[in-house]
Amino acid sequence: MAKNILVTGGNDGIGLALCKVLALNHGSKVFMGTRSMERGATGLKTITDAHPDAAKSIELVNIDVGDDASVKAAAESLKAKGVTLYALVNNAGLGFRTGGLDGKDKEVLDQMINVNFFGPKRVSDAFLPLIDPKGRIVNVSSGAASMWLRNQSAEMKKLFCSPDTTWEQLSKTVVEEAAKIPAEKGGGYGPSKAGLTAYTLQQAKAHPSMVITSLSPGFIETKMTSGFGAKLTPEQGTVSYIKCLFEEVLTGQYYGSDGLRSPMTVTRDPGTPEYQGEEEPDAAKYNK
Repeated sequence: MAKNILVTGGNDGIGLALCKVLALNHGSKVFMGTRSMERGATGLKTITDAHPDAAKSIELVNIDVGDDASVKAAAESLKAKGVTLYALVNNAGLGFRTGGLDGKDKEVLDQMINVNFFGPKRVSDAFLPLIDPKGRIVNVSSGAASMWLRNQSAEMKKLFCSPDTTWEQLSKTVVEEAAKIPAEKGGGYGPSKAGLTAYTLQQAKAHPSMVITSLSPGFIETKMTSGFGAKLTPEQGTVSYIKCLFEEVLTGQYYGSDGLRSPMTVTRDPGTPEYQGEEEPDAAKYNK
């Protein structure tokens, strides 16, 4: 039987590539989450024009992860259809210059934190009743998370790396730390994604029967990274997603773009050894 998988932010970039890969290569029934049904239809058409048979395996779901009412309505729509999800992929996110975020720095920051950090919790809470008790949640973080966290104090690293940190402690810290970073230096993107990897630890502790992971897709050429020299295709960015969705992985952990477990407090380059869980990872070991 096909596995039902919801992918938020599925209408473009890596999310769209993932929807295609899941439908064509893994026999999944994909619920393509999209904030705009028009853009969702456009994205879906790029798949079905080349692969007409995929039309029966991909269904659009209207969901704005930054809006409580939208998320609740999306969950109710799948519940009404009797859908049980094998997995939820919290893929939707905003970069430091995406989604039409023009205007005042504070407004940009608030939207980024709302979508990147609060969004996955909002979606997870709404859809948990629909996910198989032994299903999976994949939270899409970024290498920017460890790039930010590696420069923080030992106390800050401990807060972000402990499953015992409360949501209240974590959310307060993410908002405060994000506000300290100027927009021209990426705003709160790093803290928002570090917060998501930390939240993954909390989720895994709260739901031990499930497999809940976070990942970095890598430096992929998308609208978010346009002009920054990214060379990998969105399809190449799905490696860690597929690993976390279908293979044996450790719940609560963070996986790099090559599908290998990676530390949160230092950056790990693809091709370096897999992280073994050491409390104080040596940066030299994980950098080429």
